[in-house]
Parts: sequence; structure tokens; C-alpha cells
Amino acid sequence: MKICRTFSYGVWGLLLAQGVAYGAVPQSGVDGLITAPRVAVQHERLQNGGVTNSVASLALPFDTHTGIAAFWSGPDFIVLADRRLPALARASGGNGLFASLNVTLLDHATVVQVHLPSHPDLSLTQQKEGWLLSAAPRSAGKVGLTPVPEAGGVRFALAQAGQCLSLPDPASGVRLLVATSRSASGGMTQPVQAIGYTVRPSLEGVVIAADSDQLLLSPTPQGPVLQAIAFNPLPVGLPLPLQNTLGPAAKDRLWFGLSTPDGQPAPQATAAQLKAATDRLALAPANQKTALAFAAARMALAQGDVTAAATLLPPVTPPQGLQGASPSLAPPNAYSIGPENRFLRAAINLLAGNPGAAQPLSESGWYAWPELHVWQGLYGLYAGQDSQKTTVLLAQGVEQLTRYPAALREHILPQVALAVARYGQPDARQRLDTLPDGSFYDLARAIRQVRDGQNETARVAFENLTASTNTTVAAFAQVALVRLLRETDQIAPDMAVEAYEKLLKQPDKTTMPNGPRQQATLGLAVALAQNNQPRAALAQMQVLKPSLEMPQDILAGAYQQILYRLVFSTLHTQTGQHGLALQTAEGLSAEEIVQLVAQCLPNVADGEGKAKLLAGYGKLLLNLQKPSEAQKVFEQAILMQPSPLARSEVQDLLAQAALLQGHISAAQRATGQIAFAALEPDLAARKAYDSARVAQAQGEPDKALSLLAKDETDAGLDLRGQLYEADHRWAEAVQVVGRLASRALPQSGPLNEPQRTLALRLATDAAAAHDKQTLLTLKGWLAGRTLGHERDTLLTLQLQSAGAATASH
Repeated sequence: MKICRTFSYGVWGLLLAQGVAYGAVPQSGVDGLITAPRVAVQHERLQNGGVTNSVASLALPFDTHTGIAAFWSGPDFIVLADRRLPALARASGGNGLFASLNVTLLDHATVVQVHLPSHPDLSLTQQKEGWLLSAAPRSAGKVGLTPVPEAGGVRFALAQAGQCLSLPDPASGVRLLVATSRSASGGMTQPVQAIGYTVRPSLEGVVIAADSDQLLLSPTPQGPVLQAIAFNPLPVGLPLPLQNTLGPAAKDRLWFGLSTPDGQPAPQATAAQLKAATDRLALAPANQKTALAFAAARMALAQGDVTAAATLLPPVTPPQGLQGASPSLAPPNAYSIGPENRFLRAAINLLAGNPGAAQPLSESGWYAWPELHVWQGLYGLYAGQDSQKTTVLLAQGVEQLTRYPAALREHILPQVALAVARYGQPDARQRLDTLPDGSFYDLARAIRQVRDGQNETARVAFENLTASTNTTVAAFAQVALVRLLRETDQIAPDMAVEAYEKLLKQPDKTTMPNGPRQQATLGLAVALAQNNQPRAALAQMQVLKPSLEMPQDILAGAYQQILYRLVFSTLHTQTGQHGLALQTAEGLSAEEIVQLVAQCLPNVADGEGKAKLLAGYGKLLLNLQKPSEAQKVFEQAILMQPSPLARSEVQDLLAQAALLQGHISAAQRATGQIAFAALEPDLAARKAYDSARVAQAQGEPDKALSLLAKDETDAGLDLRGQLYEADHRWAEAVQVVGRLASRALPQSGPLNEPQRTLALRLATDAAAAHDKQTLLTLKGWLAGRTLGHERDTLLTLQLQSAGAATASH
């Protein structure tokens, strides 16, 4: 069978075959240094083939813009692609060795899993049209990646590195840090164990099991780098030199011209001296311009005039073939400028608002000098990167920055202080003890007081700062005050909404600065969500992007907070069996709610928090009778959930969604993966129930009844009743349906639709069993309450057929 399909955005697919080759010469990397040519995939097809040459193969048509990693996780072989590939969504199942193929789409990745408990030998080869996974030993003599120790880190020299991803190991739940590759590198042939982590063997890419939260795998131009980012980091890579961040010989002071080569403080240039240097540059011959330009740029930087410094910088292009090379790794004189000028140029461009030209600061080689960590943190701050990493790097340099010339210090330190106060952990916030005097630093100190639980002291400080002559400080203080009042429940959500909107629409002559405006917009979004206005909240979130004021993880966390509230408040207020109440002040329907969640889920970072959110979202979809969509959501949640017990909870939901669609094998697989059943009685009962439903669908009623023998839950009794009814075992059906009815049918008051259906079901079973006593008991329990005209008529006939007195309704 062969199915062909073409997609407008590119051609994708999955070919399942036995011994199918593309007829192209494989491109194999040696030590990650041989580059495979980029070839676009031209065709998509899904095909199950027979046996050819006795070699089982699985062809994965990932193009050369897609990075992959391939590795074992317990009984499963995993191929992780670093892009979402919707064309592969239906590529599951197959023949032969790869019959258990399953594909799960995440928001930013695609996971291909093959269940192979016997761990056969596999090899992975890059072909012209993608990658070929074969049931064959790894090629003899094939050289894989070799970790390269650096000061404070380990680098993996992937010639065409893809993305760095993180997900729990499906088998153990341990955090995996994964670097993908877009060309054949050979993977890791042997495990490498070290303190806090293990580099696992892989057929492609780099896979690291990280036991410590300190560990981060980051992409750099020289390949992914593993580092421990903390004040007391694990020993990763080569030792860092003793910190010399305050000494006159520190690299930053030397390279910025703040110290002389002999370690003495450099005299600060005056404005007149800067002008003279600029004049000399204008008249200098071409062979002197570069040196004079950097000298003048240093003078401007020391005076805090980063705009002038950026203007004075000469354009520099690395020699062909050395673009992006690390200054600590490149050979001597590889550039027309030395590392000191290269770093200076990147730092000036960063401060001048040109982050693209500041990218060299992200290179791994600079980490070898502790005094440069703060500048790597600054790059991460300005780029809106994860605050948990940047605040550690920034906090390390707070005291170092206080020693800069005042004009330069005031261009950098206020932003650093605010970031560390807002997002830093307690050990990072302690570094703010050395802040100088000034309104910006008073603001940072007040924010730190909030983080340290000194709310009343912080409130007074914010109120005082709202009168600051510095308009930016005053605006930040106003926003922080509203946030504090809301977080301490001193104002209601609607009052917070009104306060934030007033700040954002100030009619005075000065426009609200961008930094406070972003903070106010974030606060407004959260307050709107708390005020039961999720659509308006998410509309506010859409205008925010990762930036200096909005780290990526903070933005993702706000999305998660808003969606949590929307999803779980909707679940909490369910009405009826399948209906959902209109939850929101905006009058959103259940359909509109799930659409909002689907649109915004990609903005939530993958991880345990998102896994919980997805589990709730999947329940909403089940309640809306959308089991197919729910199943996909549950599959995503399982891959992101590190806790085996929590993962089992979602496996139970997945089994329900699969059974509703008649996907018996998927339900059976999900049920079989439920863990710790013996330790969790409730989960054990649910696993038995799921297994019973599978057995029922497979035509094994006796097995199903055996699994349900001790199940006294409503769902268990309902299913047992169905099984007895299907087998015409009416007396036994009356026993279990009767127990269910005794719980569900109220003694007085009207009956809802499910209760009426249950009452008639019990009557029907009792009539079939000629159980006159149960019919009379039911008649008395109903006490004249109606089941509806048609049901009342049926119930009367059943009572008459059993010889019971006629019921009146």
C-alpha cells in the first residue's frame, strides 16, 4: 500500500520499508567536521513494504534544515526532530521490526518512538532524501563525536548543529538535554560519566542525562556547550581560573581601556581628548584607521556615550572560513583584529541596541574568563533569554560593574540591578548589597524587598519613588505598586485592571517609557485573567515579545498562568455530562475556550508545568466529545511529564480517549504503561477498568469481568452491567446496576436526564430477570416522579409484565 501527498510548505512523509534504499551515497560525518550537502526532500510517501535482503529499515524524510537526535530510552528507540512536522502526524504503525512505530507532535519538535524491548543493533545513515534507520550494527570503524573540554564547560563539535532541547527521559523521567544535528556526526559511541550528568550513547546528536538543575546545554557557533551555571557550579570541563573580577588586570578593564597593560588604572579621557582623537581618525591614512577607531571608541565608551562609540567602530569581517570561530579556539592572528577588539566591538554594539552585531558575546570561549561572565549575562538579558541563567551571570558581576567609570556604570548597572532583583534567586539577590545610591537602585532594593517578603517596607518605598524626578523610575514604581497591592490582595482584580489601564493611558505630556509599559502590559494581562477575561488577557500577551524587559521564561510563565486559570476553572464549573458552563465575563463558549488554548499553547515552555496544562486541556476536549484531538494532547503531555505517577494518570486518560475512537491497540499500549499501580489503589482500579474496556472491545467479556471483580466505582459498575446485559445475565446485571442506581438516584426531587436513563435501565434489567421485588422497590423510590412520557409508558409495561402493581406517574 502506498499513499502519496504533497504539501505547499515542503514535502514530508514517512516511508516504512524492509531494505528500501534511496540509491544515494550516504554522507557520514567524521568527528562532526565533514559537512553534508543540504538537499531538500522532494517527495512524501507512506509505505509498508515487505522483506528485501533480510534488512529491516525505516526511512525518515527529514530535510537538512531539520536537526535530529537518535537514542535508546529503556525499551524504546527515540528519534527526536527539532521541528514540528505535521505531515508525520498520521505515520504510526507498520510492519516487521518497526510495527510499533508511533509519532507524537510537540509544539516545537517531533518525536518518533519504536518499541523494541530486545534492543536490536541499529544504524542510522543520512541519505539524499533523509535518514535511514536500519536493523544493522553501527558501521565498523565509524568515528563519533568527541567531547572537547573547555574552561567551565564541555563542547560538542557538531559541524551543522541543530537546536538544543530538553525533555524527560520517557523510561526514567530524568531530565535529558539534547542537541540535534542536521548532518551525520556519528553520535556518541560510548557513554561519558561525570559529576552530575552522563553523556549517553547515541546514533546521532548529543543526549545528556542531567541529574543537576545547574546544568544547561546551550547552542553556540562552535557547537552545543554543556555548562553548570551557579555560584558554586559543578566541575564541568576544565577548571576556571581564580576570579579576578575587580583587579586592574581583568580582561574587561584591559579591553575597554579602563586599565593599562601593566595593571594600572588608565586615566579617563576628557571630552576634548575624545574630539581630538576623532579628528585624528578622520585625517589618518587607511592603514592607521582601525587602531585609531578602536582607541576613540574606547574613549567614548568610558564616557558612557555608546552611540558615539558604535559610530566610531570600524567594520570588521573575519577571513573566509573563520566566521563565528571562538577567540579562545581560533589560531593566533586569525582575525585582522585581536580578541580584545572583537569583544569591545560586540559589547559596544550590545549597549547601542544592535544585538545582531553583539552575537559574538554568546560564544563559549569567553566563559574561560570569569570577569567576562557578566557580559555574557548582559547579552542574554538584552536578547530576552532565560532569566534563571542570565541572573546568575549578571549577579556575579554586580560589584565588578560598580568599579566602572560612573558614566559607563550608569548605562549598565541599573538594568542589571532590576533584572537580578526581579528574577534572581536568593543567592543572586544578595549580590545587590553593594549597589550605590540613586533612585534606580532604590527601585531595585524595593523590588528585592518584595521578593524577600518585606511587603510593607517595599510598599512605602514604591509610593515614595512614584514621585521621583526620573520619569522611568516613577513609572516603574507605579507599576510595581499596583502589582504588589494585587499580589497581597489589597485590591481586587477589577481594580488592578483599572489601575493598569490608567497607567497605560496616561494623558500627561510624557509618554510612558517602554520598559514600564511592558511591565504594565504583563500585569494587566494577569489581572484580566484573574478578572475572568481570558480573551482580553491573551490579547495583551500577544504584544509582548522576549526582550530586555521580558525574559523568555517569564513571558512563557505568564502564558501558562493565564491558560491554567482558563482550563481548570472551566473544568471545575462543568455542568451536565458533556456540557460546559459559560465561564467568562466575555461569555465564551466551550468551543471558543479550547480554540483560545490551542492558539496560545506554543507560547508555553515545554516541561512539567505544560504537561499538567495539557492534561487539563485534554479533559476539556474529552468533555466536548473530541477524543481524537484529546488523544494527541495526552500524548504530548506524557512526553513532557517527568513523574512516572503523574504520567500514569495521563496514560489512563489516553486509554479512555483511544477507546472512545475504537483504537484498541493504542488503549492497550497506554494501559500497559501505567506504572506503580500496586502503590496507588485508585490508579490500580483505573488501570483495571481500562484493561477491562480493552478486553470488552476485543470480545473477551469473561476477562473483562474478572478485571472488574473488585471495582465498585460508578464507572466499574456501569461497565460490569453492560457486560452482564450483553450476555443476557439479567440477575447479575440487576445486582450491579441496582448498586449504581442506589447511589445515583436521589430520594426526592426531579431527576435529570442521566438519572432517568439509569432508572429505566434498571427496570429493563429487572423485567428481563423477572425480578418483581426490584421493580416494586424502584416504583416506591421514584414516588410518582416522571421519567418522561415514553419512559413512563415503558416502565408501566415492564411492571405489568412482571406482575407488579401499575406505577402512576
